[in-house]
Amino acid sequence: MAKQLYDYWFVQFDFPNEEGKPYKSSGGEMLWNDKLKRNIPVGWHCGNLFEIAVFTNGLACQKFRPKDDEVPLPVIKIREMHDGISVDTEEVTSNIPESVKVYNGDVLFSWSASLEVMLWAYGLGGLNQHIFKVTSANDFPKSFYYFQLLDYVDVFKKMAEARKTTMGHITQDHLQQSTIAIPDNKDIADKFEELISPIFKQIVKLQEEISNLIKQRDELLPLLMNGQITIE
Repeated sequence: MAKQLYDYWFVQFDFPNEEGKPYKSSGGEMLWNDKLKRNIPVGWHCGNLFEIAVFTNGLACQKFRPKDDEVPLPVIKIREMHDGISVDTEEVTSNIPESVKVYNGDVLFSWSASLEVMLWAYGLGGLNQHIFKVTSANDFPKSFYYFQLLDYVDVFKKMAEARKTTMGHITQDHLQQSTIAIPDNKDIADKFEELISPIFKQIVKLQEEISNLIKQRDELLPLLMNGQITIE
């Protein structure tokens, strides 16, 4: 539902106008943009992903192993983006920059080989290289840059398909060269955030609950199989 609403507001440009009616469908003024090769609302411009988001690359975590006397952090690699934290997850010292620590609700973008965007919900961890932690630029809200990036990943994939090649990784140049429609006044993005933020929080909360249930299962199942506990 969140993605459909994003498409309705920021792809079809039927966000609510001043009267609460769909902008484009109600005759909102549109102008042709040569870079985007399409009409966009008056008061919008063609920008790039750097205008709305900051992309912070992870560390080569193998160089930052934890010391014996400190509590480590799990290393977040592409595998952890898929499957969450496991007993096989590597560890990194907790004494790493705050910019590469990942908290529940953060946006992650794997830019090498597997191009994926996700909301992290598996607990505090340290970000490995080949993954960007994506945060706000110019006060644009999370829901806006999350879906803009999600859409543009599809653009990168289509570019690779058209060239019949696999795009090995996304560079800063690729991000700089991206072209997206951005409202000059970010009020519309803030209104979108008011609607989507509760959905994002619910997604994270549900994943946290799933992770806790999986942990309990993994702790209890061996005891049950060994006969140390029984089910009555």
